Amino acid sequence: MSSKVIDGAILAARHSFMPNHLGYCGPETNDVLFDSCINNKRSEQLVDALKGFQAAYPYLRFIAESLGAEDALDYRAVEAYWIGNDFLQKISPGDFYDHLKARFKSKFPKEHIKRLFEAQTFAPFPHHALHVFNAFSTMGTVPESFEAGVGPDEIVGGLMDKCRISWGRILEADESGNLIVEYEPVQRLKGKLCLGKPAPTKVLARFQGKSFVEGAKAGDWVSFHWGFACAILTPLQVTNLRKYTLSDMTLANAVPVPQ
Repeated sequence: MSSKVIDGAILAARHSFMPNHLGYCGPETNDVLFDSCINNKRSEQLVDALKGFQAAYPYLRFIAESLGAEDALDYRAVEAYWIGNDFLQKISPGDFYDHLKARFKSKFPKEHIKRLFEAQTFAPFPHHALHVFNAFSTMGTVPESFEAGVGPDEIVGGLMDKCRISWGRILEADESGNLIVEYEPVQRLKGKLCLGKPAPTKVLARFQGKSFVEGAKAGDWVSFHWGFACAILTPLQVTNLRKYTLSDMTLANAVPVPQ
């Protein structure tokens, strides 16, 4: 079963839904995101809601403009940002540098943005995981407080694992319709990111009795964000999501942490 959604707005809403529901990003229009995903239908209300995501939407607009698309929610641009595809390879590094510098120069050190493009490990792409992996310790921002007995590596690694888009192979569905999937967790060891050994984890697949991955079965691959199943992935999408996540991770590891 393919996960491809004809409309990019729906793909964006699926991957934005849970962090928005948890109050981490975007405007207070969670019902619009949810109803649009369940009905698989774009609306003006949905487009307006997605424009309110101050981190994601500017990336989508930048990718779309780089591809010559007038619609920031063009499917190719949305898939490139949230999952990854070959269109990322067509984006000018110079244009991406200018985009990041203009957006983040007042929030993050300009020197850090420059280092992203001087690391020469992997090219920086406008991909969701790049933003995630540079949003905490690699940008010099770590949580103000730590849980008792839990170190910064474990906390930051755990946050990044929840915030990035994960991919997992379904092992089984429990009686509540939730999924047990096998996936590679993001870990942070001695300040460096890596993927851990495949391990089972529980992923919420239903909200208010409804699912974005209806019909998913054992053996299928799904994307999930903050523990919620977003879409059934094709084999190519799994390959691309892993490829660009590893690229983003290697780049983050190569950039010195600001002191």
